Amino acid sequence: MLLVLGSVYSWSLFNSPLAAKYELDLNVIAFTFGIMTLFIAIGSSSSGFLKLKLGMQNVVALSAVCVGAGLLLAAFAPNLIVLYLSAGLLLGFGDGLGYMLVLTNCVKFFPKSKGLISALCIGAYGLGSLLFKSIDSYILANFNLESALLTWGVICAVVVTLGSILIYDAMQQASVVSANNSKREYDLHSAIRTLPYWLLSVMFFVDCMVGLYVIGVASNLGTVLLNMSAMEAATAVSVVAIANILGRLIMGMLSDKLPRIRLITFDQCLSLIAMVMFVVMPLTPMMFFAAIALIAFSFGGTLTIYPSIISDFFGIKNLAKNYGLLYLGFGLGSLCGYIFAYAFGSYELTFIMMGVCLVVAIVASLMVRLPAELKSGHRELVRTHKIRTPEEAAAAAAAALIQADAKLSPELAAKTAATITVDSAAVTAAVTAASATAASAATADNAAAANDAATATDAATAQAATAPADAEAANAEQATAPATQEAKTETATAVAAQSENASEKDEQATAEAATADKTAPTSEPSKA
Repeated sequence: MLLVLGSVYSWSLFNSPLAAKYELDLNVIAFTFGIMTLFIAIGSSSSGFLKLKLGMQNVVALSAVCVGAGLLLAAFAPNLIVLYLSAGLLLGFGDGLGYMLVLTNCVKFFPKSKGLISALCIGAYGLGSLLFKSIDSYILANFNLESALLTWGVICAVVVTLGSILIYDAMQQASVVSANNSKREYDLHSAIRTLPYWLLSVMFFVDCMVGLYVIGVASNLGTVLLNMSAMEAATAVSVVAIANILGRLIMGMLSDKLPRIRLITFDQCLSLIAMVMFVVMPLTPMMFFAAIALIAFSFGGTLTIYPSIISDFFGIKNLAKNYGLLYLGFGLGSLCGYIFAYAFGSYELTFIMMGVCLVVAIVASLMVRLPAELKSGHRELVRTHKIRTPEEAAAAAAAALIQADAKLSPELAAKTAATITVDSAAVTAAVTAASATAASAATADNAAAANDAATATDAATAQAATAPADAEAANAEQATAPATQEAKTETATAVAAQSENASEKDEQATAEAATADKTAPTSEPSKA
């Protein structure tokens, strides 16, 4: 499904044929892609709410209807307004519905590998433009514009309809703290009240404005700036597709190993370098392809990282809604890119303005911090608190286990865990026990216990420096334990012996009393 849904990024191939058909300026036709991306964002933002009302399969089926109908209507659009409504509004809205639901559903299935799964899904989405570029180019060259749009629409409608039959909603795994890497789940209302959400929104808006504008006019840039032929300029679409896929795969895999927010900063710097190449350096074909490759690579990388970073910051349970609202920046950014280009009337001024916006986005990325109430996962714990040894890790796990089971305060749990003598077996046992406790808490929907365990883990780490001295005291206590136990055993034996003697005396007294009772009746008649 993602392959055919991602085919919308090959739309720039149709700009020139449509401009010739309607006898309009190329920029006016290219604005269709801006409208399309706006409604992709609106569809993505609406997907979470529609899924609650209609169900996963029905919403994906609605996506198939919108995409197919949009392309079929665009093939026979009599004027520009109908083209905007069909290829812009209808196609874009349907594409956004299907894309967001499939992406977030896959991430929920594999919460421990969010970066890799996002990379594969968004990579497939980006690969669609490369695949359909070849199909559409062949049909345009050998048939006509209408045939290309009709074929494209039928393929999309059939594939997405089949997908709607096979897809099912992922199991809710948001309560598993270790998988979610967050201490609490933010609903949309709570997320938008935090500063990081708005900083991420500004960054996403700028990244999309730059990336979508350059991708949308890639082939036109070669024609206008370097006087390339239509065939040579079409190579830019292939370069964009390949670089975009590489960015999604490489940055997605790195996001599971490195701080995601810093990877976004890196991608923004790559886009800024490309803007400098367009404005300052002498533009040659090699320089042109290198610049658009940098932008496509960084754009693909940032799109891959954002779903994971939103789930890191605000939880995975409400990912479709939280990321869906932020995804409005996708459409607004694309639309603003075309508006600025039309207002400035020059590619050079447009690129200068985008370079300034990228500087603002880089500064915003350096300001982003986790919300105060969130706790990160194991990698952030290692990076922040410098846990380097198995002993410290086991102490943290033991503290979480102690607090979850005994309901101790974080401080007391940390002190108790710090006195544990740690060896390799203890490390394994503590980690296994802590994992079992977290799993049982998730099964019972015991969010309070899981939160307490996460808090205790942080407290145990803070007490890690005192662990060696406390461990020595525990060792000394364990060394005297056998003698103490032996003394207790001897005392217990003596008490048992005394109890046994007392029992024998009681039995003897009972026997004598019984004998006396038997003798008494016999003596009374003799006296009579």
